[in-house]
Formats: sequence, C-alpha cells, structure tokens
Amino acid sequence: MGKTEKSVRLTLLGGVNEVGGNIVLLEDLEYDVKVFLDFGIRIKKYKDVYKRNQYPSSIEELVRLNLLPDEDHIPIENLYIKEFKFVKQNVKSRSSDGSDNDQINDNHYLSNLDGIFISHPHKDHYFGLSFINRNIPIYTGVVTKRIIRAYCKSSKSSMENNFNGLNWQTFRTGDILHLKRMKIIPFHVDHSVPGAYGSIIYTSAGPVVYTGDFRRHGPLSSMTEEFLNETKTHSTILTKGETNKEQMDLISEGIKVLICDGTKIHKGIVESEQEVEENLEKLFASNPFDFILVKYDRIDWDRFRTFSLMAKKYGWKYIITEMDAYFYYLLNKKAVHETMREPNILKDDHIYILKRGTTRYKWQEKIRQIIYKRGKADRFLDYRDLRGLGGKFVVYITHLNNRLMENLDFSRRGLFISSSIDPYSEEFYDNTQSIRRKLEPYGIPAYRAQASGHATPHDIINLIEEIKPKFLIPIHTEHPKFFGKLFQKSEIQVILPNKNQPIEF
Repeated sequence: MGKTEKSVRLTLLGGVNEVGGNIVLLEDLEYDVKVFLDFGIRIKKYKDVYKRNQYPSSIEELVRLNLLPDEDHIPIENLYIKEFKFVKQNVKSRSSDGSDNDQINDNHYLSNLDGIFISHPHKDHYFGLSFINRNIPIYTGVVTKRIIRAYCKSSKSSMENNFNGLNWQTFRTGDILHLKRMKIIPFHVDHSVPGAYGSIIYTSAGPVVYTGDFRRHGPLSSMTEEFLNETKTHSTILTKGETNKEQMDLISEGIKVLICDGTKIHKGIVESEQEVEENLEKLFASNPFDFILVKYDRIDWDRFRTFSLMAKKYGWKYIITEMDAYFYYLLNKKAVHETMREPNILKDDHIYILKRGTTRYKWQEKIRQIIYKRGKADRFLDYRDLRGLGGKFVVYITHLNNRLMENLDFSRRGLFISSSIDPYSEEFYDNTQSIRRKLEPYGIPAYRAQASGHATPHDIINLIEEIKPKFLIPIHTEHPKFFGKLFQKSEIQVILPNKNQPIEF
C-alpha cells in the first residue's frame, strides 16, 4: 500500500486565476527537497507597469508589485541575487573576459532551494530567473537555455535582462534528473516555441505530473502523445531509474497529482499550423499587395519559418531587424532540431536586415561583422531604402516605430497580418488593435493568421481522462472553475488553488 501521511506540499505562487506567471513551489518533506516548477512573471502586468525602455529599480520593487514571490512568506532562503553590477553593453566598453553581455554579479549566498525547473522559453515561465541567486541550479532543456541566452545576448543590458552566470543544468527528453531521492523525468511536448517540456516528478507521495504549456494540434503533436504515454507506462523510470519497492508501489497506484495547463479550457477552435500554412499559401499565390507587415512572437520559430519560406517561394524580400537577425543566427548556429536550421540567416539571401545607425551594442557589431565576412553586405538595408525598394517585400514587426512609418511608401498597397499564437501574446501585451488603428488611415487592411499554442477544451479533457490523476490542479488559466464543472461527475478530484496557500498530499 502507498503512504497515508502527507509528505508533499504544493504552493502556487503564480498562474492562479491568470494566464502566465507560472511559479509552483514543490516541497517533498520526506525527501527533503524544495524545487520550483517554472519561475515566470505576469508579463501583462509587468508591461502595464514598465513601458518600453522602462525597467524596475530593485527586486524589492517587483516584490511589492506582487510580480515576484516574497521571500518572507515562503520557506526559501537566499532566493534572489544580492547585488547587481552593470557595464553598458556597447562596442567600446567590453568586459575583460570578452563575454557577450557585461552584466556582472557577485553572489556567494547559499540557498536551501534544490533547483528551478523551467519548462519552456516563454517569459511568463522563465523571466524571474534574471533575479535569482546564481548558486541555485536551473534545470531546463538544451534548446530552452539557448533561446534564453540568445535573448540575453541580443537585447540591452538591464536588471530584467540578467541571465548570465546562472547555474545551468541542461537535459533532453527522457533524462532522469536526481534531486536527492526525488527523480524528475522531462519529456518534449508540442507548443508554439521549440524546446517545451512536460515533466513527471516521482515524489514520496507518488508521481506528480506538470504539463507546462502544451497543445495537441501542432506540427510536433507526436511529442505530446509520447509524454502522455510516459505518464501511463512510466517506462523510463522503470527501465533506468533503479526504483525500490516503495517507489514501485507508489507508481502502481497511478498519477497522484496533475498540474494542468488550462489556458483555453473555456473556448476552442478547430485549427492547426498546417491550416495556417495552407491559408497563407493561398494569400501569397493571389496577392494584390506590394508589401506586408507581419507581427508574431519572435521566438515562435514555426511562424518565422512559415512566413520566410512563403516569401522565398514567391520571390518576396523578407525584412527583419539587426536584433532579430542576431537572435536567429544564434539559434541557427547550434541547431539541435532540423526544423531550426531553416530559415538560415547566413544562407537565405531573400532575408534582408534593417540597419539602425552606427553600432551602439556588441550584438550589432557582431551581426554586421558576420554578414560582411560572408560577403553579404548587399543584404543590409537602411530604413530610407524602403522608400524606393523594388519588388514585393515583407517586414516583420512587433510594433510600429517612427522610422518605419516615415519610410514606407503608403501610395503602394499594404497589408497587415497579425499572427501571434493567441489573441493575447505571452511575450508582450497584445498591441494588435493599436497597430490596426494606426494603419487604417492608409487603407491597409488587417488579417489574422493564428494557431494557438495551447490545447483546446476537448484535447485538455481527453488528456486528463487518459492520465487519470487522483487530484487535478488547473494552472495558467483565467477560468479554473471550468475544470470543476467538467469533472464534477468524475472520480478525479479537482482542487481549485488559491495563490500562496499550500496544498498537501
């Protein structure tokens, strides 16, 4: 028989009655383990407080705003970094070790936290790492680390962009992570960003499953199904995990707790990345427009690939900024997955790069040197070049800056396509409406081409019923009560969490 006393405590410090900001503190009292599942920030509230080019002044300020957990209210010591030191990240002022980002910290305080598990590289799941004590191990997938590092290297130095010096511990699908007697097994799931993972955590109270963000309608949906199968068979832990009798008994009793992404539990649409690609194909094939402005989340590699390859196929130029070019170059450089090797910033000559003045940052200098060295200087454009640019072209945007608006020829036909993964964006507040309003006076129509990064209601329900947990905790949703209604006649006990209030098993 399994255990009867309560030995595991779950405290949701974020992601409760809201989309994003996932922070789950898992304490195993018997195994003496404390670990965070994700450490995000509520991006929408963060962007409401800090407008573009505004940054927090201190960690204490973020705690007061309820954007980071208060150390005084959780059993974690020395969670945050104690001191920030910054050197401007520009070409003339380099660090002595030649690093790509000159943010320096001096932190020698030990923590009783055994680690932070980051499920995927969306800011609402990892952004709090910028403020974390550098002695704490950060467990994450190889691709997730690379994307976070690429973001760090291709952005301005600031308190919020301080991902250097972290104690990275990377993993791949099916690895077994050992935190004392606790074991965590990560498995790839399909999401709107590469390198997303769900995890099975083998605690002293039984297996706990954390889905992270997932979907079952994307191009890598087979990965989600492999994760689902692992939650039912436990094949990795049984073949590689050196389990004892007590652990075998706990495994035989099934999944104890499922912490499940519920972003879209309240509404769904029949959709897929393939449908988006097919519809864009039709649009490009019979396109009366001279230029297209496209907006999507920069780390949505599926969307970048779809738009870029479509432009290439139909002979359009695809224009991105220097920051985007350096970010994608870093991901191309050591691409683990085949899907991230194309588009290729160095090889694809239909991709053009907008230069912005003289070099102020090291990443600007680097991407210019890389492109010049390859003899591809003709692929650089100045904003003024847009005025007389021949042929048809696509410009990738996240917002409408003045330089772009001043140099586009609005006597030509233009189109705006919003293709964020959801009606809101996990990376930025959704500014689609404001972009539309600015473009309307110029006669530029707006389209939406979207495939959600999150599972639909029927896919969520089916996954839960296949896993058959004893307890179900919804997270990352504004509609947790839907779970209670949908499973009211089920043997699965739905626990609607309250922020900061522990749940014990």
